[in-house]
Amino acid sequence: MRRIFLLLGLCICALNLQAYQAGDFSAGLAAVYSPLSLGTDFGEMNVDDQQAAISHDAKLGKPGMGAELQALYFINSHVGVGLSFQDQYFSSDLSSGWRLNTRTRMQNYMAVGHVFLTPQSTYKMYIPLGIGAGHTDFSVNFPDGKKHFTYTGFSYYVGLGVERELGERFSLGLEARYNGNKFHDSATRNNGDHVTVYPRANFLSVLLRIIYKI
Repeated sequence: MRRIFLLLGLCICALNLQAYQAGDFSAGLAAVYSPLSLGTDFGEMNVDDQQAAISHDAKLGKPGMGAELQALYFINSHVGVGLSFQDQYFSSDLSSGWRLNTRTRMQNYMAVGHVFLTPQSTYKMYIPLGIGAGHTDFSVNFPDGKKHFTYTGFSYYVGLGVERELGERFSLGLEARYNGNKFHDSATRNNGDHVTVYPRANFLSVLLRIIYKI
C-alpha cells in the first residue's frame, strides 16, 4: 500500500510539471489568418453613398494575414493575464455589391487572459479573452479616386485554444477567435458625394503560436 501511495505521488508531481504555476511568465509569437465571409458579423461593413442612393456591404479585402505578440503572467495554473499587440493586413479585393477594390490595415492593442480548462493535460484547452482598442484603416478605390476611412475604438475577442508542450520551455498553440471591432467614419468623394462607413468590422481568425516559458 505504501508503494502505491508513493507511485500516485510521483504521478501527481509529473502532472504538475506540465501545468503553469503561479508566477510563471510566457511570451508568444503567432501567425494570424482571418478568412472573410459575407455579412457585417463576419468581416464586412456597410458603405453608404447618400447622394447616389447606394448602400452595400463591403469586405475588408482579401483574407487577412498578420502576426501577434503576446505576454502572459500566471496568477495560478488556471489563469494567465497579460498584453498583446496584433498587426493584420487585408490586401485589395473586389468588395461585395460595390464592385470596387477595398483593402484594410488593422492593429489591435489588448489586455488579454487565458482561462485553462485542462491545465495539467498534455493538450491544454483554454478560453482566450481580449479587450482593448483597435485602429482600422479601410480604403475604397472609387472611380473618382481612393478614399481612406480610419477609426480607433473598442475591440474585443473570445475564442477557444489548445496548447501542446514541445519541451521544458517551448509550447505550440492553436487558437480560433471571434473578433469584434467597432468602426465608423465618413468622407467626401472627389465628385462631392458624402460616404459613410459603419458600424463594425468583425471577423473570425485562426492563430498558430510558438510559446516560450520564462
